[in-house]
Amino acid sequence: MRIVESVLDLIGDTPMIRLQKITRPPDIADIFVKAEYMNPSGSVKDRIAVKMIREAEREGKLKPGYTIIEASTGNTGTALSFVGSYLGYRVAIYMPEGMTPERVRLMESYGAEVHQLKLDASSEDASVAGAEVEIGTRLRCLELERTQPQTWWARQFSNPANTRAQVRTGKEILRQMDGRVDTFVASIGVGGTLYGVAKALREELPGVKIIGLEPASARFPISEGHTRIPGFGDEVTGGIIEEMMESGIVDEVVKVTNEEAVAMSDRLVKEEGLFCGVSSGANVFHALKVAEELGEGKRVATVLPDSRDRYLSEKKYTT
Repeated sequence: MRIVESVLDLIGDTPMIRLQKITRPPDIADIFVKAEYMNPSGSVKDRIAVKMIREAEREGKLKPGYTIIEASTGNTGTALSFVGSYLGYRVAIYMPEGMTPERVRLMESYGAEVHQLKLDASSEDASVAGAEVEIGTRLRCLELERTQPQTWWARQFSNPANTRAQVRTGKEILRQMDGRVDTFVASIGVGGTLYGVAKALREELPGVKIIGLEPASARFPISEGHTRIPGFGDEVTGGIIEEMMESGIVDEVVKVTNEEAVAMSDRLVKEEGLFCGVSSGANVFHALKVAEELGEGKRVATVLPDSRDRYLSEKKYTT
């Protein structure tokens, strides 16, 4: 086992696991899952937190004594709380109300201040599209950035470092799968993971199919042509999703219900022993559909974005 100089050195290089029980019968494609919940703070967002912070430091946008702020439904907030606090920054996270209390406690455990803002509207479905419910919290971050000196807003939804961090994830997948991937499936969220991995895969595998997933309850579904929230400018909605969809790199966007995501996440824990969250369930739910269509001898890859420890009080497909 290697010795590292910093906990930040443990970010990335997560294992790739071939599912065994969920993929029965054997005449369907193999499904490989990248266990991103094994990053130090429990999610794929550790990758973007360290990348965004380090690039901001190099560019002189983030300096000692500054406060890192971000709008988040949970995982990015936790990752920034972890990395930012470790590097000596004050961190303040702005969350929409309704996220599980475990997320708040995780961020506070790392030393962050967590501010919960009321939602303007709620969905009857339990699933949450972060791009929609984060609008109020992004507006708050924009206000703070404009009025408070020594504040750096990470802007995960539009920060190019987000995508660059996930290109590394895609390169890891290629290496771990010996360059053999037929289809990659992942929830869209703010777009960084899907876009970054897709870029890495397409560079080596021009024919690989890229499928994005979104909550079935989205008010402005990407699958129906929405890439921004109407009524708001680029400073709070335009960004990675818009660029990704305009690039044509995503072949298809599919809706997954909260019930489908939760049921599969339960199966992953019980049948495969993978202690992953509900978005992981959404990813594998559709990956299984693709595997059945492709048939034996093909390979489907996806990611398990976060740990189940943030869904203990309530199971909700949150992107």
